[in-house]
Amino acid sequence: MDLGLNGKVAMITGASRGLGHAMAVALGQEGVRLSICARGEQALKAAEAELAGLGFEVMAMPTDVTVAADAERWVGETIRRFGGVNILVNNAGAARPGALTELPEETWRDAFELNFFSAVRLSRMTVESMRSRGGGVIINISSIYGRESGGPLTYNASKAALISFTKMLAREMAAKNVRVNSIAPGSILYPGGSWERRFKENPAFERDFIAHEMPAGRLGRPEEVAYAVVMMASPRASWINGACLPVDGAQGRSLV
Repeated sequence: MDLGLNGKVAMITGASRGLGHAMAVALGQEGVRLSICARGEQALKAAEAELAGLGFEVMAMPTDVTVAADAERWVGETIRRFGGVNILVNNAGAARPGALTELPEETWRDAFELNFFSAVRLSRMTVESMRSRGGGVIINISSIYGRESGGPLTYNASKAALISFTKMLAREMAAKNVRVNSIAPGSILYPGGSWERRFKENPAFERDFIAHEMPAGRLGRPEEVAYAVVMMASPRASWINGACLPVDGAQGRSLV
C-alpha cells in the first residue's frame, strides 16, 4: 500500500538512538525527508551518517528542545532546507525518579520542560507551516504511564499532561487540517536504554518484571513503535485525530 508519505518532511526529536532513531528509519523508508535532533552531537552525527547511508535525505542539528532559542533555530533551519514541515514527532523525553519529599521543585520543572513543554513549544512553532502546506500531523510520544498509574511521579504526571494536550490541540487544529495524536509505548528494550541497564544490573528483576508485567513474555522493540508512528503520520489515517494509541503488547491495564 502506498501510504502517501513520499516527499513529506518530518521533524523528530530525540532521534539519535532508540525509539526516535527507529522512527527516522521507518519514515525514511517511506520516502520522508528527515530533520532530526538530539542533545548529544556525536551520537546525532553518527545517526545522520547512518540514515544518509540508507539513501534517506536527512539533516541533523544538535538541539536542546527545552531551550526555546535552540528549538526555534532547528525549526527555522528545517523550513529553510526543506521548504516547510508536514510531520512533527515529539519523541524526546526522560524519567526523573524520586518520591515527592525527595524531589525539589526544579526537578519537577525539568521533567515538564522535557516531557511536556518541549512538545507544546515545537507544536506552536510548526503548525503554521503545516497549515500553509495544506495540513500536517503532530505525533506526541507519551507512555502507558501517562494513561494509567505507574512510573516515577514526574514522568507519570508530565506524560498524562501530554495526552491531555494532544486531545485538546486536535480539536483546535482539526479545521486547519492538522491532525494531532499521541502514542503510548509500553516498556521498550534497546541498546543503551534504561531497561537494558536495569536488567544488566539485576537479572532477577528482569525475570520478575517480564513474568508479571509482559503478557507476551518480552519487552517491545523500537521498530514496533516506529511502525505505529508511520501509520499515524500517513494520510491513510485521516480520520484518526485526538487519539492515544497504546503500543505495549497488552502490558497496560487501562480500559480506555
